[in-house]
Parts: sequence; C-alpha cells; structure tokens
Amino acid sequence: MYNLVIKDILVQKKQFVFAFAYILLIIFAFQGLGEAKFAAGIVAFTYMLVMTSCAYEDKNKADVMLNCLPLKKSTIVLAKYISVFLYFVLGTAAYLIFQYIIGSMGFSIEIYPLTLENFVGGLVAVSLLSGIYLPVFFKVGYMKTKILNFILFFGFFFGISFLIGILKDYQDGALLKNITEFLQYKSGAFIAAIILALVFVFLSISYYISLKLYKSREF
Repeated sequence: MYNLVIKDILVQKKQFVFAFAYILLIIFAFQGLGEAKFAAGIVAFTYMLVMTSCAYEDKNKADVMLNCLPLKKSTIVLAKYISVFLYFVLGTAAYLIFQYIIGSMGFSIEIYPLTLENFVGGLVAVSLLSGIYLPVFFKVGYMKTKILNFILFFGFFFGISFLIGILKDYQDGALLKNITEFLQYKSGAFIAAIILALVFVFLSISYYISLKLYKSREF
C-alpha cells in the first residue's frame, strides 16, 4: 500500500508545483474570502492532485497492470483514499509555511491564521468531494467522469451558499436556530469530534461502495 501511495505522488511531481502555486494565488489574490482562504485553497489543492493521479492511471492503463499483480483490490482502493489525506496534510503544511513566510516578509495583505474551525471545515469539504467522486472513478474510470469533476468542483462552492440560504429561509431559520442552540454550549473540540466522526462514517461507506464497484468492474 505504501508503494501505491508513493506512486501517486511521484507520477505528478510537476502538478505539485502548480498546486502549491494555487495556494499562494488564493492567499494573495482572493482577499475577499477572509477566513475561508484555507478551505478554498486546500479543497482546490487536494482535488487537483486527486484528479491528476486518476487521470494518469487512466492514461497509462495502470488499473490493468495493478490487477495483474498480487495485490488485493481492497489495498488498491484504500491506497487512493489514504492519498487524499496525504495531499490534505501536504497542502495544510504548505499553507502554514506560506503564511509564516508572508507574515515575516511584511507583505501588506491580510493573513488569517489557521484555526480548528477552518481546519475541520477544509477536511469536511475535501472528504465530501473525494467521497462522492472516488466510487464513480472506481466504477467507470477517469475519462467518463470529466463532467462529474466539473459539477462537483464548482457545484460545491456555489451549492454551499445556496444550501445555507435555504436553511435560513426554512421556518424563519428555525432549523439553524435549533442547531445553534444545541451547539452554543459545546466546546470547539467536542463539535470537531462529532464532525470528524461523521466524516469517518461517510468515508467508510464511500470506501466500501468503491470497493464493491471496483470488484465488479471489467478490465
């Protein structure tokens, strides 16, 4: 499994340069995002690398080769999910490094520190996108998911605002009010733990769906 994860990194070394540059672009060019800078940057960074690794596999018929090796399909699928979190960690580290360097050099831009809320929010966003996309990828491959990529990536950013608007309008915001009242006396760590537990459950379901679809796929 370790070799599969490393393979995903090595085949897209050049893409990492563009991905890191995109985080810098978010920091400098999108001042209006405020504290959402981290979430926007890490989602784009991670999703970009996930897409590229999947594209390389499709282009080079890596699935055919991997299925000729003594590897369990569960190992192949799990390695892809682990890669997502590795990209997330690398992107987070890059954001913190850029934040420190920019702050030290005295650039006249607003720099927002990485908070627990932003970290968890970014992780949730990355998990949702990857958890929806990967089962489809393991079923039909990369080429047949290009439209889905577009819908997921842009639909995520526009869909969140739309969903919040609906919730606010629902019974004058009663649903949001009830949620807020329940959470207002809970600690940030408690709320983060609940969210991370839900993310784990979601990704576990996504993994088992991916594995089932991958096992039924013909190569």
